[in-house]
Amino acid sequence: MFGYVICNKEGLEQQELDRYQSFYCGLCRTLGNKFGSMERISLSYDMTFLALFLTALHEPEEKTSQFHCAMHPIHKKAANENLYIDYAADMTVAVAYYKCLDDWEDEHNHISRRYGKILEKSYKQVQLKYPRQCESIARSVRELKNIEKDGEAKPDEAVNCSGRMMSELFVYEEDFWSNSLRTFGYELGRFIYLMDAAMDYKQDLKKGNYNPLIKMQKKPEEMEGIMAGAIGRATEQFEKLPIVQDAHLIRNVLYGGVWQQYYAMLHGKEKK
Repeated sequence: MFGYVICNKEGLEQQELDRYQSFYCGLCRTLGNKFGSMERISLSYDMTFLALFLTALHEPEEKTSQFHCAMHPIHKKAANENLYIDYAADMTVAVAYYKCLDDWEDEHNHISRRYGKILEKSYKQVQLKYPRQCESIARSVRELKNIEKDGEAKPDEAVNCSGRMMSELFVYEEDFWSNSLRTFGYELGRFIYLMDAAMDYKQDLKKGNYNPLIKMQKKPEEMEGIMAGAIGRATEQFEKLPIVQDAHLIRNVLYGGVWQQYYAMLHGKEKK
């Protein structure tokens, strides 16, 4: 994933930061325990948010464990474990697998090809368990590929395609909240795609890569209003959901955290 759906640490209390970190560490440990150490490379804050969001809505049973992290061995870390962190780990593998396939086809990136081969066995396990979500990812990747090759395709088609993929990831199973979650995921996916296009604009322009902003004849600094519309519609759906647990933490991400890299870029800082 892209790493834009992150918290703004300055707007959180220490207890909330610890809670947020426990989801990140929990997802990392779950990836390792379920699949292997190599799958941990795909760990992202975007999927951490997926786990946090679904946990806040459904309030499953949670378990927190203390452990020593090899990357940060001095102090013990806390890792959350629950149904939706497990689900986010599966979706992490699925998205990473297709990202590798896409990178190999587009750029003949040999590292991506090798990593994709490593992920293939784990992906097949996920595919058997979540065929709807995996088919959505596969279909979106194919559609985006065709749009990028079609010189006449409208940029909205690519943006909406990304939205459709994310909409299915937010629906763990069909229930009372499925429609709201699909709408939320759809708008968040559109926002992420536009944000990534804005952040990669100069590089894509230089290399001649497809970028919807180029088609729209827009520069990154002119995209704030359009992106605000997408994330605004996502937050509207969030506010309608009966989320109490971690609501402030989720608002921190949606109203502020998602904009951090964009504003940093506008102030002349390079994309990390």
